[in-house]
Amino acid sequence: MKFPTRLATGQIALWRTFWLIEAPLALLWDATGACMVLGWGVEEPLIAGCIIALFTFASAAMPFVSVALWHSASNYPQPAWWQKLLAMGAKLCAAFSGLVGALSVVGLLYLAYEFIAAALARD
Repeated sequence: MKFPTRLATGQIALWRTFWLIEAPLALLWDATGACMVLGWGVEEPLIAGCIIALFTFASAAMPFVSVALWHSASNYPQPAWWQKLLAMGAKLCAAFSGLVGALSVVGLLYLAYEFIAAALARD
């Protein structure tokens, strides 16, 4: 439990938070979202279920990681102008990623509701 707490409070270095957590999570979100939109892998129910589960995980984790990235950027030392620019860029990335992740969760909840409603209406 130490790592999530340290991550959420921004005690993990900015480069680690961005390159080792946020970037792979965003790539996972992009890849699984592209698979769902373009229809790749949806022929097999097991693969489609894995794609949806990974997209759901990435969408749910993205707001948390975005808050961690924001806090890490706030704790980043900024004596030079380019370091301030780097911290502001990280904060903009965090805000955009968090918003996209939260909207994805809302979309997934809506789709789950529609799916369940359609399944119940069919009986």
